Amino acid sequence: MEVGDAGLEIDQERIDSYVVFQLGEENYALDVARVREVLDVGTLTRVPGASRALYGLCNLRGHVVPIWDLRIPFHLGDEGRQDRMRCVLMVEPEAGQSGRLAGLLVDRVSDVLDLLPGEVQPPPALGLGGGSAFVRGLIRHQGRFLLILDLDRIFAALDHESAPEVP
Repeated sequence: MEVGDAGLEIDQERIDSYVVFQLGEENYALDVARVREVLDVGTLTRVPGASRALYGLCNLRGHVVPIWDLRIPFHLGDEGRQDRMRCVLMVEPEAGQSGRLAGLLVDRVSDVLDLLPGEVQPPPALGLGGGSAFVRGLIRHQGRFLLILDLDRIFAALDHESAPEVP
């Protein structure tokens, strides 16, 4: 246990950490336990006939890693994305599968937040559009809402979108 600023005991094991990143005009967060590293966008190989969301493949220390563009499942459009895309978040597409990696193309990574479980609120059931299925929770951060994303649902949608169409 540790004593916080308000004199309350804080259980360090109960603190959750999140990587904050920007995509378009919005900020999002991912559980830091699923993020392996942050890289600059390097040379990517495009895959002919692949889903629009599959931005390309990269070579990461001898391993081929798919790089996904979250703008597609989030319906953010891709106008000028070449100019903005700067980082790749290397993540575990499945919890507990540390051997597998996938990359998520983002505009920038800005912060790592440590939060107590009570600071994360459930997402409202307001019919927030296509991306709302990907929201696991939200927090208030710097006067705005920060959406915490559910990687399992995101990758399920990406798998569904990239599945070949059967005639």
